[in-house]
Amino acid sequence: MSEYLKEVAARIKRCMNDKGLRQVDIVKTTGVSKSSVSKWLGGRACPSGEYLLRLSQVLDKPEYWILNGEYPYSSYADIDDAMDYLNSVEEDNRQIYIKKLGLDPKLPYSIRYLRDEFEDRMYCEHEHQFELSAEQEKQIEAYEEEKYERWFESNITVDNMLENRDTLKEIEKLFNSTNFISNFQYSNKSLRSPSEIAERSKTQLDKTLYYSQEDISMEPVIMRGAQCSVDLSKRTIRDGKIYLIRRYDFYGMRTLFSQSDGSLLLQSKNINYPNEVVSKNEVDSLVIIGYVYAWANFDPWEN
Repeated sequence: MSEYLKEVAARIKRCMNDKGLRQVDIVKTTGVSKSSVSKWLGGRACPSGEYLLRLSQVLDKPEYWILNGEYPYSSYADIDDAMDYLNSVEEDNRQIYIKKLGLDPKLPYSIRYLRDEFEDRMYCEHEHQFELSAEQEKQIEAYEEEKYERWFESNITVDNMLENRDTLKEIEKLFNSTNFISNFQYSNKSLRSPSEIAERSKTQLDKTLYYSQEDISMEPVIMRGAQCSVDLSKRTIRDGKIYLIRRYDFYGMRTLFSQSDGSLLLQSKNINYPNEVVSKNEVDSLVIIGYVYAWANFDPWEN
């Protein structure tokens, strides 16, 4: 039992004794349940809202006094005058509050209750007015992603041009391809490391699984035997991205698309492999292992 609730209970009991009221009288006159009144008197709960208003009318005490006791206001003779003044300021808005809240104007609502409910209603309406819809959030996310991809691609293009510039200069120095081949010296300085590839792809090298493509379902994009880099930490579905997945006995790569009805479209790159739709009820049967962010195709030189 908190000290505050004990003090509220003591004030209620004192007023009841002064007026010769019993617990059953409070129940009958306020319409509050017997258990609630017991909690008030036992210091386990505090009256509020319309019940506080009715209790104050029965005890002939201001609501403020029941909750807080005497409080010295320097500019008022006593607490009653202070509360009367504060309530009179709000009374001008009573009908506005009642109309906005759609309440019965015949009921004796406390002005504090009306004000609090009105402020809550206005706050909720304001929040709802400026809340973005799911479609708007999706559009913003798509725009930001597209903007980043444009920036990323432009920077990659510049980097590639700079990296190739030295090689092109060497070629220009030579008069023909034979001289170029004869004088060519291998260098791996322009070879991108796995960490650089992961960084450019905004993926994590320490979460990368290397997987060799086993079939031709993703040709001509990903050839059989291609070494693929799979980020195991990227498992959120983004339409049109390639993922390594497992579903029942199938284990391989597919392009995924979320459908409006909650189902998933599994798309191959090879037109000879039909697309597959996983219904909303069967989505749990599909396990996304990771996002395929890079691959190296091999095309053997046949003799």
